[in-house]
Amino acid sequence: MKKHLALFILYLCFLSSFSQTGYPEPKKTKSRLFYIQHSNNHNTYVYDANIKNGTINALEPINEYRIVYTENAEKEPLSNLQKRLAYGMELVDSQTNLWKFHLAATEDLFFYLNYTKIKGARIYVTVNKHKMYLDKMFVQLKDGFLGTSVKPEFVIFYGTDFNSGIRVTEKVLMN
Repeated sequence: MKKHLALFILYLCFLSSFSQTGYPEPKKTKSRLFYIQHSNNHNTYVYDANIKNGTINALEPINEYRIVYTENAEKEPLSNLQKRLAYGMELVDSQTNLWKFHLAATEDLFFYLNYTKIKGARIYVTVNKHKMYLDKMFVQLKDGFLGTSVKPEFVIFYGTDFNSGIRVTEKVLMN
């Protein structure tokens, strides 16, 4: 019993070492898929399902925008640069109620948006061979010239296991 308790405490310490303190959490909505935050500031990139009359807009399934917490939490569209080089979702393939995307920043990680009337819209990814419904991502950027950088050191994925529904956290080190 003591061994199990010690392992559980170690696990909680492991997870808390990944957490970000002081980061605002955008208000949860019915259409929210996930959001991304990074270490340079608290601005947040948000991805919502584009649902109207109980169906997803097949031509534009995801609404992407940013919440600029550094400017009174204003909601703004992604800039062209953000959309083309980093945070824009690019559609790769689509089927009935299933869309495949990747972020503009990488073509190596695929996001799958599925939709059912019962569960609504959800997005899943496979990270470290672990299939999970995604809630949020945190990108730790490397220290760079004058304290700024756009190169990630690691990315942490937060969500729930695709099959069991258990909360999961996966960390990916970047080259």
